[in-house]
Amino acid sequence: MKLKLTILFTLLSVFGIAQTPDGKKEFITIKSDVYKTDRKITVFLPPYYEEYKNEKLNVVYVFDGQFEPLFNFVSNSISYLSAIGEINNMIVVGIYSDDRRKEFTPMPESEEGKAKWKIKQEFGFSNLLDKHLVNEVFPLIEKTYNVNKYRIGIGHSLGGTYLINSFAENQKLFNSYIAVSPNLEFENNQIQNKIKKLLLESTEINAFVNISIGSLDETELKFTKGIKVLDTIFNNSKTKGLKFRFDYLTNTNHSTSPFLEIPVALLELGKVFKKPSDEKLLEMLNNKNIDFIVNLKNYYTEKSNWFGYNYLPSENEVNSLAYFSFNNKNPKESLKIINWAIELYPNGINLYDSKAEILEKLNQKKEAENVVKFALEKLEKIKNEIEDYDYYKEMLEKHITKK
Repeated sequence: MKLKLTILFTLLSVFGIAQTPDGKKEFITIKSDVYKTDRKITVFLPPYYEEYKNEKLNVVYVFDGQFEPLFNFVSNSISYLSAIGEINNMIVVGIYSDDRRKEFTPMPESEEGKAKWKIKQEFGFSNLLDKHLVNEVFPLIEKTYNVNKYRIGIGHSLGGTYLINSFAENQKLFNSYIAVSPNLEFENNQIQNKIKKLLLESTEINAFVNISIGSLDETELKFTKGIKVLDTIFNNSKTKGLKFRFDYLTNTNHSTSPFLEIPVALLELGKVFKKPSDEKLLEMLNNKNIDFIVNLKNYYTEKSNWFGYNYLPSENEVNSLAYFSFNNKNPKESLKIINWAIELYPNGINLYDSKAEILEKLNQKKEAENVVKFALEKLEKIKNEIEDYDYYKEMLEKHITKK
């Protein structure tokens, strides 16, 4: 469905929109009260974004968004991986930085630490970036775009440092963290010690953390020591719900590590969002004690509890689950699932086509005809809001001509 966007947020002014073959970029200026100056962000909307009216998308926040090659690489990686069905579509937001050392680093806890890091400039003000995100960026994105509150952070180098420190200090900022070559060599393992304390005191943290480091240059070798310390802390933790991954890259330097790691990390995160495997689905389908649809709903309830929001299968995903059931000789469960799909996505015209097809295969011709008539009436009501009107009309009318 087309989503008509009206920007009604006093803090922003859109200063440019760029169309791309695979989506759209919007350039936004925020009049920041936190920084007392204008701050910029870039927003990438995936292809066919207007069609996601009934599906709220996750948001990826890319730090160092002012470096356009990095922002474009993340956006294009997500576009490709979602196009081949490995991950869900997402909105990507690039956070511009004016002073990386100042904005990405936590305040040292000792005078010795302050002296070590001070290089003729301010530093240690990651708390300001926290406030900018919480008070100005997140509300803007959630008000303007069709998103849920599941946030994924991606940062390289000091951008990764900021993300890992955010995990240590405030899990409400992000739900998933992808930190590439982060500098954790900071005041006698300050960040690692905060995380160790957090994990010792927490019985459950539902988060995905992906940390990587290369091996080819002096910078990566220098950062490796601190990352191995953190690796040990995570592996010794008994905190429930925490999904983590440390990736030690070969033949990779500080500059090339994002190119190799970001798509892999996105794939690993995508596995968390995937529907059950075919083997698991067959096991659920053959369970004589619990109906297949009940098993499915329980699966998505468990996912929702981990994600922290009401996570539901997409329209295409739940449609495929109905066909999985039908193809495995359980048409009654298939019909229950397609009815659930229509309940979730009442304007999903393709779902009515699927329901009619299932009913026809069950030799319930009259019921199928009624579904098609209802869908055609609905299609006429929403024809001005849907791009593929002619396609859907022809698809539904084929059921009628079959007679």
